[in-house]
Amino acid sequence: MSTEAPDHAAGFLAGLRRVLFGTPQRRAVFAILIACMVSGLTWFSLNQGVDAPDVDIQNAPIRGFSYNPSHLYTVEESKQFSEERIRDDLTQLKKSTLRVRTYSVSRGLDKLPAIARKLGMKVALGIWISSDLDYNKQEIANALKVIRETRGTTIDSVYVGNEAILRGDVTVEQLNEYIRQVRRELRDMPRITVSTAEPWNVWDANPALAEDVDFIGVHMLPYWEGVSLESAVGHIQNRLKVLDDKFHKPIVIGEAGWPSEGRQRNGAEPSVANQAAFVRAFLTAAKERDWDYYLLEAYDQPWKVADEGAVGAYWGVYQADGTPKFDFVGELSSLPNWPWFAGAAILITMFCGVLLLRTVPHLNFFGQLFLAALAGLIVTAMIVVFDSAALQYAGWETYAVFIVVIPVASLAIAVILAECVEMAQSLFRVQRRFATPPPMTGEPRVSIHVPAYNEPPGMMIETLDALSRLDYANYEVIILDNNTKDPAVWKPVEAHAAKLGERFRFFHFDGIKGFKAGALNKALEMTDPAAEYVAVIDSDYQVTPDWLQIAIPHFSNPKVALVQGPQDYRDGGENLFKTMAHQEYAGFFRIGMVERNEDNAIIQHGTMTIMRRPVLDEKQWATWCITEDAELGLRIFEDGHESVYIDRSFGKGLIPDTLAAYKDQRYRWAYGAMQIMKKHKGALFSNTTHLTPSQRYHFVAGWLPWIADALSLAFTSAALVWSALMVYDSWSFDLPMMSLAAIALGLFAVKTGKTLLLYPFRVGTGFKGAFQASIAGLALSHTVGKAVWSGLFTSSMPFRRTPKCEDAAPMRQVLMLASEELLLLVLIGIAVFATAYTRGFGDPAGIVWMLTLCVQAIPFIATLIMAFISAARIGEKKRPVTAAKVAPAE
Repeated sequence: MSTEAPDHAAGFLAGLRRVLFGTPQRRAVFAILIACMVSGLTWFSLNQGVDAPDVDIQNAPIRGFSYNPSHLYTVEESKQFSEERIRDDLTQLKKSTLRVRTYSVSRGLDKLPAIARKLGMKVALGIWISSDLDYNKQEIANALKVIRETRGTTIDSVYVGNEAILRGDVTVEQLNEYIRQVRRELRDMPRITVSTAEPWNVWDANPALAEDVDFIGVHMLPYWEGVSLESAVGHIQNRLKVLDDKFHKPIVIGEAGWPSEGRQRNGAEPSVANQAAFVRAFLTAAKERDWDYYLLEAYDQPWKVADEGAVGAYWGVYQADGTPKFDFVGELSSLPNWPWFAGAAILITMFCGVLLLRTVPHLNFFGQLFLAALAGLIVTAMIVVFDSAALQYAGWETYAVFIVVIPVASLAIAVILAECVEMAQSLFRVQRRFATPPPMTGEPRVSIHVPAYNEPPGMMIETLDALSRLDYANYEVIILDNNTKDPAVWKPVEAHAAKLGERFRFFHFDGIKGFKAGALNKALEMTDPAAEYVAVIDSDYQVTPDWLQIAIPHFSNPKVALVQGPQDYRDGGENLFKTMAHQEYAGFFRIGMVERNEDNAIIQHGTMTIMRRPVLDEKQWATWCITEDAELGLRIFEDGHESVYIDRSFGKGLIPDTLAAYKDQRYRWAYGAMQIMKKHKGALFSNTTHLTPSQRYHFVAGWLPWIADALSLAFTSAALVWSALMVYDSWSFDLPMMSLAAIALGLFAVKTGKTLLLYPFRVGTGFKGAFQASIAGLALSHTVGKAVWSGLFTSSMPFRRTPKCEDAAPMRQVLMLASEELLLLVLIGIAVFATAYTRGFGDPAGIVWMLTLCVQAIPFIATLIMAFISAARIGEKKRPVTAAKVAPAE
């Protein structure tokens, strides 16, 4: 045995290694199987037994049911009841009880006592009391007529009003007068007792209400008081003792029940199992203590949603169609349908896992397991959403909401998936596309284009000086100043270009259309015909001498049409604002672009980019798009060309100096992305060009976080409106489902978590830098959201130049710039306070809703933080640009 055990262990480890480090397909299958197994076990664990005593209702019938007819799904159907419906219901109920309690003699219920008499049943007749005094007068008259017609043989008690004091429809004295009137009319029928029905606390607070009643008709509904299932029957017993000690009159429990669906209130959780457990425990206690009672209620009443919220539909022991909800004997299960849920979760997880892992093949086992588990988690969450949506009695309004919610939720899930895929690729990729290019023979001619508009001359002079130091012989530099009105801005640059020699050519033009793209197309016209490659840098970039020496050899592959280096910045340490912005920029270039390069899907950004001349001559720069660089890169891919991204800084520019410039730059990027998506939708969403599936995925997935910001802006606006409506009318406008609010929380958690997880390792920022990047990115959420909505519904906007070398804006001006975010932050604060005030903290859905609102406020807080840091110039150091500045011309 001493030799066999090590052999078995070695064999197990060898098998495990084959799985973990074998073929991608084998690893994927194992990862998906684990995810499916965990999903099934999760559903199994959610099924718990619920303790409840057995009740023999055949030999010990239920004392009574409060009754409204079955099959009432709409308010319209509740306005008139047929004798046939009432007869069928009472015939069914007679199998378990011989008494029913009604609430009115209107809408056809005046026929019920006669039907009950033929069936040998007793009736506690209800007289509805409202704020309409004329209606009350007629209701009482009709009730007395019904009682006389039955000669009191069927009706054994009368309830004058149901929770009329609780609703505030009448005063205690008015109600007492109605009770005295009915008693006077029935003095010749002493066997008929008279009372009213109110919750126990209303009786306790209004002792005068008991002066003229024969018994205390009390409603005992522990759910509404947030009492847990375990304490519910004890709670009823204690409250009955309070009333007995106070009034010394017979007590009849006019309503006792528990809903099968709805919101959780403190410890009171609605479910079919909990309803069954309450009813069985209550019936057992009622038999032991000889309580007189009516169960609330016989049948579900979907039409009550309009008056009592979603929970109002689900108090019936029977469903609205008369089907029993539960058995009175036998074991109770908290999730009886768990095998179906588990089976659906496993099948969908398997399907989604295969699709997901096929799109991301180059992952190790842990990356595949991460994505497979993510698929399982999302599938389980979606099943929970639909299971908790209370769709059993849903009307068209509910489905209309779902028609809107499902696409939005799907888009949010797509964002979560895209962010997690990038995390998996960054942390668990096993293959890399990077390769050292072969040496290139000679130095092919390169034309470097530097477009400028109203740029500080000192900054541009430093840019040109850096270009003059390139360790590359065969190049030219075209500086094209476009539409700068003040000669004092561009003349010094022209003079300095002349000093640098003949390879530097300066041009100034007025009236060029098409913004930066127009200027670049003009520069292309003046490019040396011998130039084989065209490079573009921004006017603030100082390149390193080895830029072209390292980049140009990548074109030795004839398929490569684009070589791109990252954007980088030299003034990130100038102050805290720029440090945070620098950290935020770095993530895209050190993570996103690196992963895109693996699938030949980089975003061309308009600086540090080099293109093959014939391709650029054919394509030209698009003057209709304000992000002409990214648009051109997409067209290059559509023709089947390849790109190379060199993950090394070859030049450094300047970070926007102010929050206004920072926001304007991001607005332009996001708006331009929407222009591109609309213009190229055919190529992006169908197989009509040479774009590969991976390229289409990367372009669409890259824009999803910005679209998520637009969704967040819409969600915030809708949440504020909904919160206001809930305060205005708490019955008609209930709290949104927790699961839907959780999607917004999950989206925020994934986006923020990705930054905090990846930045320290892939960007090298450390946790502090990752936190700074997260704040800076969140500060732009509102701006990006506005840009996306504007880009989706408009076609063009003025080009927003990012000014350089600006002075700090005063605090007042910066706060004005963030005024929209400040206003939304204040409104969210009001919404949270109003929700807490009106809903309290007893409903988990309310807590989740308030938490969701608070999370929605975080981007606005981040904007205010960045505004303060920008205006205060915290950590200010000497500006690295040493040449003289010239104020921008108007």
